[in-house]
Amino acid sequence: MDKLVEVKNGELFYNGYSLKELAKKYDTPLKVTFLDLIKARITTLKDSFDTAIKELNYNGSFIYLNANKANYGALEIKEALEYANGLETSSYYDLLLTKELMKNDKQKFIVSNGYKPNDYLNAIISAKKDGYNIIDIIDSIDEYERLKESKISLNVGLRIHLSAKYIEEGDVISNDRFGLLKDEFEYIVNDIKNTNLTLTTIHFHQRGFDYEKDKFELNFLDAFRNYYAYAKRIHSTVKYFNIGGGTPLPTDNNFNYYSWAKYVISLLKEESKKLNIEEPSIITENGKYSQKDSTVNIYKVIAKKSTDKDYPWYIVDSSMLIALPEYYSLGEPIVVAPVNNLDGKMIKARLAGVTCDCDDVYYFKDKGYIELPEKYDDLYIVCLGTGSYQNSMNGKGGVHHCLLPEEKDIVIKNGNVKIRSELQTIDDIYKKIKL
Repeated sequence: MDKLVEVKNGELFYNGYSLKELAKKYDTPLKVTFLDLIKARITTLKDSFDTAIKELNYNGSFIYLNANKANYGALEIKEALEYANGLETSSYYDLLLTKELMKNDKQKFIVSNGYKPNDYLNAIISAKKDGYNIIDIIDSIDEYERLKESKISLNVGLRIHLSAKYIEEGDVISNDRFGLLKDEFEYIVNDIKNTNLTLTTIHFHQRGFDYEKDKFELNFLDAFRNYYAYAKRIHSTVKYFNIGGGTPLPTDNNFNYYSWAKYVISLLKEESKKLNIEEPSIITENGKYSQKDSTVNIYKVIAKKSTDKDYPWYIVDSSMLIALPEYYSLGEPIVVAPVNNLDGKMIKARLAGVTCDCDDVYYFKDKGYIELPEKYDDLYIVCLGTGSYQNSMNGKGGVHHCLLPEEKDIVIKNGNVKIRSELQTIDDIYKKIKL
């Protein structure tokens, strides 16, 4: 794919579009989603794995699932579903939405993760009875026992809890609550043959904002050697090795996905031969990878204040807390950059929202500033890569920080623009707070 971010004549272009022109035409604050980027991400990874599989004469296949939790926009999920092999769900309501969206695509995969309260587990059973191609990834002994009691005939997987020895100390996943301990895993593998459940899938999840090859390989090989191979020797029905999310993000579009796919397939081929087992099909569940870069938020600088002699404040026409909830709550790296006036002098400055909140600011924490054009008249700012988790974390359609309105929301596909929602009005807010 061509370079996503370009500078032309002192302006920032994204996916071939002038962000300044979009801001001028549709006004700010503005959210823009490029559906064709979702397609590009999915087809890039699928093509990379399919090519690697063919070149290495690998016997398994590659199965791409879109993780809905990254973005619950119906247009975004529909776009992903058109090119993916199915969807991954994480809750009861997520599965209800997925069933509705896939009622004409029942042959595609649904893989259900997460902890399963009774409503979620019952919905999984219902989906199976309704003819959906669903795999329940068992996360606890309790879930397994409830499935046994149901007497349902269902394809299931087992999510494993990997040791923290491969994880940096203090990393959130060193305390991961998900998955089965080794003895729980072995109990189910040996007990399940006496049930109506069919074990097809072994699942581990490689979480992380930044791909680290050494950690990935350690976890990958541990999961495959000590869990997948163990289950495969007992159950011939085991055929899917599910590595969850964690697909490397295309930083600056320089990551080579074909090389990564070839590396993953080579690992599986080599290990399968060593262990004398059939080569598995591989499943990935991507949300951040497929959705993150599809959306940008654009704001206008409406004022400049100089309470700090070193770093003037540039005030934008919204709240940075609304724009970047994942950045503030989880430290997710999100690029914020000036859109125009890039051919003039740059200065060290800081960004702030229009709210009365001292936390409503943005600058590089390690530097204490962000470089912005000295000319701030008619200056626009863009937050790049806001397509994953931002909508759900800031409450799409809800009541926001300091009652600031939610951005105007437009969607672009094949050059055609659709206005999904206008700038939120005070009447919209009154309805939300039941005034």
